[in-house]
Amino acid sequence: MIRGVLILAGGSASRMNKAKMLLPFASATILSHIIQEVQTVKPDSICLVTGFYHNEILKNIDTHELDVAYNENWKEGIAGSIRKGLSALLFKHSNLSSVLLLVSDQPHLNSELLLKMYTLHAESKKGIVAAKYGEITGTPVLFGQKYFARLQELKGDAGARTILHQNVEDIITIEFPLGAVDIDTPEDYERLCFETLQQHA
Repeated sequence: MIRGVLILAGGSASRMNKAKMLLPFASATILSHIIQEVQTVKPDSICLVTGFYHNEILKNIDTHELDVAYNENWKEGIAGSIRKGLSALLFKHSNLSSVLLLVSDQPHLNSELLLKMYTLHAESKKGIVAAKYGEITGTPVLFGQKYFARLQELKGDAGARTILHQNVEDIITIEFPLGAVDIDTPEDYERLCFETLQQHA
């Protein structure tokens, strides 16, 4: 079983007007925290897909244990980053058996959740394992090999959600209430900082 992880960090964060994935969080930044959590589960390959903030990310993130794929077509949306990253993983591991898609603005993502997703994938025999928060089924989401061709056909900014909608019977979900916390606006980040302070008070 060759397991790959895609960390999607290609967008321009237009509502934040800065590299939201590089905002301070935990011991460093949101993105470095996510990378540390991913490295804890020891996948075979981690690909960080960059775009608008490519140079800033390279300056601020230790990438020596990652593969970095620059998506020059970041304006197209998340689909282009998924295609770019998956192609890079498959170039390195032609026998890749699964890919785990993560976004770079879910600060509460953790290794315990990712390990549970891998276990669910192995035990359930389902092709897709997705996080669930509220009414949303979404990232992080793990796809088995049979969905790679579909992922490489994605277009636009809808991401992999269309694949989820079309294959409900092949999905097993895992509860991740804190997945609802993503950082799109300055207010989102202020709320995150306040809640983090409260937890450590």
